[in-house]
Amino acid sequence: MAEEKKVSPILDDRPAEVDALGFAPYRDTLVEIVAGPDTHTPLTIGIFGTWGAGKTSLMSMVKAHIDERGLPRYRTVWFNAWKYNKEEALWRALILRVLDALRPRKEDGTPYAEEELGQEQRAMVHDLDRLEESLYRTVEWQELGRWTLDWAKALRGTAEGAAEIALAFVPGGLPLVNLLKGTAKAITGQDQQAVAEAFRREVQSYRREQLRSLEQFEGQFRTLLDRYVVKHEGRLIVFVDDLDRCLPEKTIEVLEAIKLFLDVPGCVFLLGIDHEAVQEAVQTRYKGEVKGRQYLEKIIQLPFLLPPIDAEDMRGFVNTLVPHLPDPRCADVFALGLAPNPRQVKRTVNVFLLVWKLSRQKLPQAIQPVRLAKVVVIQHSHPDLYALLREVPRYLRELEANFLDLTPEGLRAYIYLTSRAAPQPTPEEVVREAFEPQMMRIAAGEFLMGTREENVDAMREKYGGDKKWWNRQTPQRKVHLPGYEISKYPVTNFEYQAFVQDTDHRPPRRWEGDQYPEGLGDHPVVSVSWHDAVAYCEWLSQKTGNSYRLPTEAEWEKAARGTDGRQFPWGDEWDASKCNTRESGPGTTTPVGQYSPQGDSPYGVTDMAGNVWEWCSSLFQDYPYDPDDGREDLEAGGARVLRGGSWIDYRDRARCVGRYRDLPVTSSHSIGFRLVSPVRF
Repeated sequence: MAEEKKVSPILDDRPAEVDALGFAPYRDTLVEIVAGPDTHTPLTIGIFGTWGAGKTSLMSMVKAHIDERGLPRYRTVWFNAWKYNKEEALWRALILRVLDALRPRKEDGTPYAEEELGQEQRAMVHDLDRLEESLYRTVEWQELGRWTLDWAKALRGTAEGAAEIALAFVPGGLPLVNLLKGTAKAITGQDQQAVAEAFRREVQSYRREQLRSLEQFEGQFRTLLDRYVVKHEGRLIVFVDDLDRCLPEKTIEVLEAIKLFLDVPGCVFLLGIDHEAVQEAVQTRYKGEVKGRQYLEKIIQLPFLLPPIDAEDMRGFVNTLVPHLPDPRCADVFALGLAPNPRQVKRTVNVFLLVWKLSRQKLPQAIQPVRLAKVVVIQHSHPDLYALLREVPRYLRELEANFLDLTPEGLRAYIYLTSRAAPQPTPEEVVREAFEPQMMRIAAGEFLMGTREENVDAMREKYGGDKKWWNRQTPQRKVHLPGYEISKYPVTNFEYQAFVQDTDHRPPRRWEGDQYPEGLGDHPVVSVSWHDAVAYCEWLSQKTGNSYRLPTEAEWEKAARGTDGRQFPWGDEWDASKCNTRESGPGTTTPVGQYSPQGDSPYGVTDMAGNVWEWCSSLFQDYPYDPDDGREDLEAGGARVLRGGSWIDYRDRARCVGRYRDLPVTSSHSIGFRLVSPVRF
């Protein structure tokens, strides 16, 4: 029996140690700029590229070359922002990492013992200790400042109880602790008020000191760097990686810390970022008030955009990664068929190696490596096409002559193998018309509908709203529903446009003919009446051969709250950051899914709190809900139910049980709709 050819092992995702992508010219140029004595500092360089484009590898090469020069006064430090993303104050983690890099160390990187330090080194360590201490103290003050809102609550009970509460939260070592211990004696009335005022004065004092500390830090850091680094012709070079993987607010923290505290002569920063992701983070953090591009221009003086990797370099990269492919032509398939992104190439090659090894066990004679490589490339580069091939494998023969000799069973073998290395497409992910909705399945069974009468007063106190509004939601009862599917998102302008263009149906207000307002394609369609929504359902059903309609009031509520009777799609506690309502929304509609997944219902349905009211098929009638009492008669006259609240409403309207009504001829800039259909799979 012939010996099996050696196959390369599965690849890791570590930065490249060998330059297989032709980065050497970029590395040498950046080293010349960063370490060149004529370069003016401070300087921040942005290494721009998408995730996996090679930013980390390039920066690692730059750092390695600088370190190899052996210049003791050139300090380099690597900060992986994603690693510290869980820190409450990511900006502080960055600054502490920078300060630590300045501490005197031996050639092997270990710190000196105190008795081994010279006079200048001792002074430097002392100055660094003071700066680090000020950072910790600043964070403590910030925590204390936030907590001051609870003083009145803490002092409503006995003073001893107040002291116990306070001591549980206040950082140790502060003079305020002693003041709190003094409240252990029982006090009432005016004494209590006096203690509260003393607390406030103490907090104000700390806040003033905090502001002075923040203002002084940059100056002290500048002095330290000048004294111990710059005057010795040294430089501090900081590499910041994976910043674009952090949460938007954390990303902004780091950028602003660089600009406000560390932007001093002698400092050079190299930031490896996806600039588009960071621009989006800026837009999110400042709610569109600050332009992302302009923001980055204030932070970064020298942008460098990683150029696309050409096919020849990519072929060499693949051959370097996997020198033992089962067929050398596979390298051409990967080089020409995949996006020039090293991380994505590694991932796709790993999938190929996995399924090729699997084929040796399952179908050793039937699978050819080049054919398998092509299907893997389609799977990762064209997922919609791959979903279609899963349903109709014969299309492979029409797309690629290399598959012409295969029977349907032979074609399906390639689909079977590649599907072992990827999640199975769910029914809603199968290729469909662009205007068909993605549907989420709701299982048959009971759920709690409405609000219990005995809970109304407590709910009103918690969420507001008049009593008539709350009484519409009572009494509560269990309702059993058969299984159904509901659209994951409200119908969008883009989807509704296909209906308007196909039928010449009257377009919503503020459209120009059959064109929705520019930039709002993924926003929910609004200014549609109940009759418009029903007409859309009828058209979509006819167009696709699937049955679509508006949800009943019960179907809508179950999809929003699940079976545990929760108040909001995400749970029982209000959170303004999880939906588009008046509390924190932008004052208009938002793209569907903007608050997903954090604001999703238990079934993964989005935008069921806020954004737009949604038409239901049901007539508005008193509870208890009974589907057989005529309320589901589509021919009857009367007001129809609206659910979910909208961008112009407060949180009491956004609860899962909130009910509103309007005449079916009504259209409004806060009303849209979503769809349901029978279970199809």
